[in-house]
Amino acid sequence: MSTPEPPRGLEILPEGGADFAGVQESVIERQPSPVPPRLIALLVLLLALAAAAAIVAWLRGGDPETDEAATAATTTTSPPATTTTVAPERPPRTTLPPPTALDGPVGGLPPVRPDAEMIATLAGDPTGDVRGFLFRLDLLSGAATYVPLPGLPHTLIDLDGAIAVGIGRDVMRVEPETGVTVVIAEDNQDVLPAYSPPGIVAVVRSTEHLFARVVGPDGVFRSAVQLPNEARVHGALGDHVVVSMAGRVMAVDGRNQALQLGAGRVLAVGDSHVVRLQCEAYGCQITDTSFSASVGADRRDEWCQDICAEAAGQFGDRDQAERTEECEAICEGYPIVTGTISERIIELPAELAAAPPERWSEQGLMSPDGNRVAIRLLHGNSTPTGVVVVDLDEGWGRHSPEIGVDLGNMAWAPDSRFLLYTLENDVMVWDVEAGPGQLPSGRARVGEPLEHIILRAIP
Repeated sequence: MSTPEPPRGLEILPEGGADFAGVQESVIERQPSPVPPRLIALLVLLLALAAAAAIVAWLRGGDPETDEAATAATTTTSPPATTTTVAPERPPRTTLPPPTALDGPVGGLPPVRPDAEMIATLAGDPTGDVRGFLFRLDLLSGAATYVPLPGLPHTLIDLDGAIAVGIGRDVMRVEPETGVTVVIAEDNQDVLPAYSPPGIVAVVRSTEHLFARVVGPDGVFRSAVQLPNEARVHGALGDHVVVSMAGRVMAVDGRNQALQLGAGRVLAVGDSHVVRLQCEAYGCQITDTSFSASVGADRRDEWCQDICAEAAGQFGDRDQAERTEECEAICEGYPIVTGTISERIIELPAELAAAPPERWSEQGLMSPDGNRVAIRLLHGNSTPTGVVVVDLDEGWGRHSPEIGVDLGNMAWAPDSRFLLYTLENDVMVWDVEAGPGQLPSGRARVGEPLEHIILRAIP
């Protein structure tokens, strides 16, 4: 049964103190007036107006002092108190400035900072503008600019000075000076960086398999592999795609050959390096494997046709036969580089061993020189506890100055000395080589919700 609507104009105020039953009972027992209430109210109002007019006329007929007193009384009398309902204030709308230079440089920069340019992704105006931006900050001068993008970026990769962003399912190379974009890979689900030489790994998944292809900054196809869908892709070195599957870590090339790197979990992939964590009954250790590209016999005459049959649909809107022919020509002409393989074992420093591996971030970040890895840690309740940097060459570990706060995305400076990470709407600059008595970190007060960040040498 539906509840009947209350009579219009009747409002039951909960602060009155009486319950609804009492209010209803008093309304029922009240006898109706023989004269309509509206007529009574009108008569009272007319009588009040007539009395007020008579008083004013009498005052005007008196002496001037009486008039002045009446005037003063009239001007100082407060109006009757009334109750006014004010609508709650709406929160201010956040609007990004136009995509031009800022009004002024970023002044809040730490005294010790890298000689580099920081580039970060910035989401568009949440009030409806679907564009994104690149935020450029010269860490020496503080000069900052916005570079508009054609959509919201979800990936940011440094291609040895060139900048690539992922927007939707496309990867675009961006010219930071002009904002001009060029699509270098289409129809991707995951995008990861490739090293030695720089590029990207574009991953497409189906219900049973994944197809990972290595593409250079110019969009030129380098290599590709097809793997079971449960494989996890971590990046690429040369034409080898680094994956982990069933507890094993391997580097797979397009010739259907796999370089077995060992068991464990991938911590980071960098320039010529794959760093993994391997735990045995006696404990855990870090293994850094270095190699520079391809191994094994050249079997391109066997695999190029198969690879290009899979990759042909990823090369634009031209005729498929034309795409396949172009792919095979590029594939067969791609140089194969054979390099040596070396390994080094690093014992876990105390700063990293204090937290079990299940509380480490999924994958760390390797420094440009390949000697340091930054790993985020979590408390047992999944709250952040900071970042630990491990020096693979000297074996030491250091914890970030910020502990127990939500540190965002990280980026290494080109000199591998400074590590930057987002904190709230600002950026922390950590000098990982700071000695005793030296200030280890400072805060660059940007005031923008930055997301992915990279650092590169100032052009």
